[in-house]
Amino acid sequence: MLRTDSVIITHKNKKARKIYSLKKSEHCDILYLINLRGTIALEQKNVYYYLSKHRTTLMGIAILCVVWFHSAVETNIFPVNILNSGFTFIKNIGYGGVDIFLLVSGMGIYNSLEKNDISKYIKNRMVRIVPTWWVYLILCIIVGFFAFNISFTKMEILGFATFTGYWLDMKNQGNWYVYAIMLFYLISPVLHSLLKNSKNKKRTMIILVLISLIVSFAFFKNNKLIVFSRLPIYIIGMYVSADLKEPREKKINYFLVFALFAATLLSMAVLSKYFNDYFWSYGLWWYPYIIIAPTVSLLIAKGIDVSEERINPLIKFIDIFGKSSLEILLVAVYLYNNFKTTIVSKNVTAIIVMLSSLIIGILFHYAIDYSTKLIKKHNKKAFN
Repeated sequence: MLRTDSVIITHKNKKARKIYSLKKSEHCDILYLINLRGTIALEQKNVYYYLSKHRTTLMGIAILCVVWFHSAVETNIFPVNILNSGFTFIKNIGYGGVDIFLLVSGMGIYNSLEKNDISKYIKNRMVRIVPTWWVYLILCIIVGFFAFNISFTKMEILGFATFTGYWLDMKNQGNWYVYAIMLFYLISPVLHSLLKNSKNKKRTMIILVLISLIVSFAFFKNNKLIVFSRLPIYIIGMYVSADLKEPREKKINYFLVFALFAATLLSMAVLSKYFNDYFWSYGLWWYPYIIIAPTVSLLIAKGIDVSEERINPLIKFIDIFGKSSLEILLVAVYLYNNFKTTIVSKNVTAIIVMLSSLIIGILFHYAIDYSTKLIKKHNKKAFN
């Protein structure tokens, strides 16, 4: 056996058993493959490897950004105005965490479709979303009625429960993100098939992104633009997972990635200053994240990997938020929307509401997860 300072990882399949030796170096992404005959091949780790490895942590960072964005926490905390302006700008673009969610979700959905047939895929998606969404609906009805004097009509409850109310412009329909992700889940089998069967996956991805952009243009000055302008980043996420199955020898130039990220962010800052009136109507808040989300995710994922051993406890802590990201998002937006009139200029209250949304969201997630597993276990026993 080859003796190196490498970490040995075994991989089993029906045809052969291979030993993967991953050389540990911050500057070297080389994978040694030793087959049963002793032949050694050098293979570059796919350029998107770190995105896949740190998906949960990325989701944790993203949800913290989104919660901060939806909070009323004051940002004028520095004695220098330029620092306050920069801090405010960063908070104001925290909604971009949603685009990181969609990038990562696209990656996960592609993998799910690779492992499962359509019926199993649909079942898995329903089990993940429906229990949370229906419990959230019940809580919205009860809490809304007793705490905020909000009442639901029967049609609003039906629209909420069937994921159709948002598209029919009904009131009291929860968060747009869930409707968006359910739509994307619905069309994912088609996107997966096109990417998987393509001889040139990058070209197919570019064509799909361009088509999705053209479709989104039809929703200019429409509140549904917030959904359709996000489809391109979801497609890119699916492409990332498709490409991960075909390792490349080319490495990422992280300096160029950072330059692209910084240039796009700077352009967005300038445009928001002079053309702010057009941002909501024409999606200028969201389209730049087609570039920003992948680039910042690559940078963060690489940074996490380089520092993984030193910050491992912090990564595990952030992963808790990543696993609970859907529930935290629902709770955070609900609390902010219903408390925003009472927490303006009250920083302490705003911080309490923000922290409460994180804690309640985590408890919500684990309660749903535990209940779902319990029901699944009970059903398994009943059928045996």
